[in-house]
Amino acid sequence: MSAHTKELVDTSVVTESDELLVFVKGGSSITSFRPLFSHDSKYLFVIQGRSVTVFSSASGEVIHELQCRNKSVIGIAIHPKNPLQIISCSSDGTVIYWDYLDGVELRVYKIRFGCSAFCMPFQDGSISVVSSKQEGEYKLLRLWFGEKKVNKISFLLKNVLPDEKMIAFGKKGEFVAAVNKQTLYTLSIDENKLRSHLIGGRTFTCVTAHPSETCVATGDNSGRILLWYNFLDAKLPPKTVLHWHALPVSDCAFTSLGSHLYSVGSESVLVKWTIGHKQHREFLPRLGAPLSHVVCSSDNTLIAVHLADNSLQVITSHFIIRQVIQGLTHNHVRQKASGLLPAGLLYDPRSQSLVMNGKVGHLQFFSLQTNKQLYNLDIVGQNVVSAHRHQAIVYTEVENAALSDSGDWLATVQRRQDDWSMHEITLKFWSYDCDTQLYKLNTRVDLPHTQKVNRLLFRPSSETHGNTPLAVTCSDDEKFKTWELVDDTDIYRKNECWSCEACGYYKNYAAKDGAFSDDGSLLAVAFDHMLTLWIPENNALKLALSVPGSQEPITRVLFGRLSCAHLLLMSTNTKLVVWNLLTCCIEWCKEMNIVMMCMDPLTEHLAAATEENELQVFHASSSTPVYTHKRVSDSRVVCGIFLPSTGECTGTHKWQQSSQLYVLNEKQELLTLEKERAPGTTSTRGTIAANLPPTPFSLLLAQIAKTDSNHAGGQLQKQIGNPGLTVVKEVSVYYT
Repeated sequence: MSAHTKELVDTSVVTESDELLVFVKGGSSITSFRPLFSHDSKYLFVIQGRSVTVFSSASGEVIHELQCRNKSVIGIAIHPKNPLQIISCSSDGTVIYWDYLDGVELRVYKIRFGCSAFCMPFQDGSISVVSSKQEGEYKLLRLWFGEKKVNKISFLLKNVLPDEKMIAFGKKGEFVAAVNKQTLYTLSIDENKLRSHLIGGRTFTCVTAHPSETCVATGDNSGRILLWYNFLDAKLPPKTVLHWHALPVSDCAFTSLGSHLYSVGSESVLVKWTIGHKQHREFLPRLGAPLSHVVCSSDNTLIAVHLADNSLQVITSHFIIRQVIQGLTHNHVRQKASGLLPAGLLYDPRSQSLVMNGKVGHLQFFSLQTNKQLYNLDIVGQNVVSAHRHQAIVYTEVENAALSDSGDWLATVQRRQDDWSMHEITLKFWSYDCDTQLYKLNTRVDLPHTQKVNRLLFRPSSETHGNTPLAVTCSDDEKFKTWELVDDTDIYRKNECWSCEACGYYKNYAAKDGAFSDDGSLLAVAFDHMLTLWIPENNALKLALSVPGSQEPITRVLFGRLSCAHLLLMSTNTKLVVWNLLTCCIEWCKEMNIVMMCMDPLTEHLAAATEENELQVFHASSSTPVYTHKRVSDSRVVCGIFLPSTGECTGTHKWQQSSQLYVLNEKQELLTLEKERAPGTTSTRGTIAANLPPTPFSLLLAQIAKTDSNHAGGQLQKQIGNPGLTVVKEVSVYYT
């Protein structure tokens, strides 16, 4: 049997000789498993990787983070005898009992085998797990615990799928139903009576059980919901058909009384069915993204739904959205032409947040300090409609973005390619409005290039060019263009806009990447396998370099920093090459299949990740790595960035003293390297103090902290722009 298994991989891999571990700082999926309400609906429990986060369902604030050892959590449940306790189960078979109000670990049990799904439907305290001894053969088991270990194990079902949506227990554990492909398996646990029921031409996608009656609801890939009755005894049980969804049913759930049924799918609509009146249904449409899970609180007042953009919405029974819990937004609309996260990672100095692709056509601003999304900036301005069953919908996506050093300007490039019409490419410049504290559109340029834009960047701020804003675009149309801010004042208003200042090209090669020197006096542009050096003010070509005997296209170009400002780094698919611009010779070269490379703006270090997810950190002057991590991610690394360290240093290496490295993988998880934490700990976030009224003394402290922060931010911007000024001037004079 082929099973659709959820990938559960522990990303915390210890390095060779130190205590640095990989930790997920954001983007960990909060939608992989069903959430859980507390017995009084005051709290909501959400699985996030190796932890369970306790949210307040009223405010959406984090109360506790329960760290569940070293493996990913695959299920949680309320203790049937003590509703103030929850039980978590990890993929390695670690079962932990928690007091969620105090965030205290009470008991720990270790099962001798791994688990893929977990539930606790029985009133005697026993649990049920899905496990497998051989790949693809999963069994449903029941376990009883003693004081310190598992006392008894019994077999329930085979041919089950390792997915909690494919298994349902009914009537407090009296029977169990499981779906696999086109078969519904039902088992009366007390009588040990097993039956199987087939449906033709459709595949089951989920199953849920009525809380008090012998009834189950199944969803299938045609959008149909079936209500099954008397399935424990009848060979051909009676069924009721509920059909509204045009796409596969993702999940469904009964209310605690069983009078209503909720269902969700890719239409971004929550549907409420009244049992016994199949024509009576209610809808909550336009929730923003496809829905994957739905659960109901025990008092029938709240519903929680998971969205494909990595968010969770708490909704009242009257269809009023009460809270939105948003993690790092995942782009659920994958554009084939754009790829995953084409804009990469940026740093916004104003909000001290990360900027990256969010929803399709948006940029999201994410705060690492609070682990919250600040806001989504709509760049494209388009409506996202429900997916089509047989045809992919092509949207306009933000493929390039850049922020100026001060954060005053944001530049974006958006593109739409459907393989049958002309490219739609638009360059936009956004100015920061201090009153609204948002970016507003200043200039729009349609078709700035005729082919895909590969790189967009701003020139660093520096006294040498009077801090005049300058931007550069590199494109597959074999050109790079410089854009300058010009006066656009007329008799009606005072204004300034961006205009194309110059255009450069080298032979008939595509411009793949570009980089500015520390002070912005030199511009490096990669044309296919050639590396060229230009003076931005007059667009004069000063130098062209190529690796002897190599015709590999250049994928990334970076200038060194500080004492290494005279070094120019370039990468191809197979090697990393560092040029010395004072001697026009290769300083060093290393064979590497690089997929990501980024430079630390505060030191001379750079980080590179390979296709095998090996991370190496170099000093720009040496080919010997100062740090190596064999497996930084369980999925391919997409992009990375160095950010200024805040507070206590989280690393043990010299290269981590000033900056912290963050990488983003294909699962859209934001990872970083930190010292090892103690297992089984909890993290508590104070929410009481935040609700108290401010005192004059607290306001004074806040003003002092704000002043210090602004002063530090100014120092940071100045430090990034100028340390290599002397060395770069020598290079400029050398080639003049």
